[in-house]
Amino acid sequence: MIGQYIKAEHLKFKRAFARKIVVIVPLINICFSFLMNAGFFVTGTFNWWSIIFMPIMIGLLCASSHQKEKKASNYNGVFSAPVDLKTMWYAKVAVIAIYSLASQVIFLGFMYMMGFVIPQFATVNLAIITASSLLWATTLWEIPLCLFLARRFGFAAAVTVNLLGGLILGIMSASESLWWLNPWSWSIRMMCPAIGIHPNGLPLENGDPLHSWAVVPPAVLLSALLFAVLMVATKRSFSPAFGTGGGVK
Repeated sequence: MIGQYIKAEHLKFKRAFARKIVVIVPLINICFSFLMNAGFFVTGTFNWWSIIFMPIMIGLLCASSHQKEKKASNYNGVFSAPVDLKTMWYAKVAVIAIYSLASQVIFLGFMYMMGFVIPQFATVNLAIITASSLLWATTLWEIPLCLFLARRFGFAAAVTVNLLGGLILGIMSASESLWWLNPWSWSIRMMCPAIGIHPNGLPLENGDPLHSWAVVPPAVLLSALLFAVLMVATKRSFSPAFGTGGGVK
């Protein structure tokens, strides 16, 4: 049954700017990284991707999903329809997760094309594919959180909280021993062994303990657990009892 709900949610994004975000944000990320430091293009691209552009994109996708419902009928059409609200909430999360995965594929495609234009700056290999996969897996938990923030507090809250979470909280703790306590640091820390980049944007030196792959299994497990917890916890917000971007009614 959830497949039909996913199709319906996907159709809501038809001709919407949100679909363009999946292409535009990876492209901006690559251009920005190239202009900032072409000499460390690959490592720089993944660093900015993990601390700024992925959080922004997820926040925008979730906020756009909220705006579509609010502008259409202020959620009245959804709540008056004979649908299972819990399943619809799960479908909303699933569609944005698929869009997030699509953005990683598009990002890899841009990196591959860059390899033809400027061979010394870009290439697609196992390390890059692994880094993209880890980045997607460790940011899934942000989707139900941002959907909740958008519905509860509005468009700006979803984007701002997720951006500041990655840009400030994520960088602050990603290189520390207690990195695992901060969800926003998980994706950033994964870039250390996968790409060899420090959370501060500098390439890791040989022998740096941040190269260790031992952090990957707990990060992926923690992300999966938090994703499941937030999916269940936030589904309660998708009901007429909650306001549409500013409090409980």
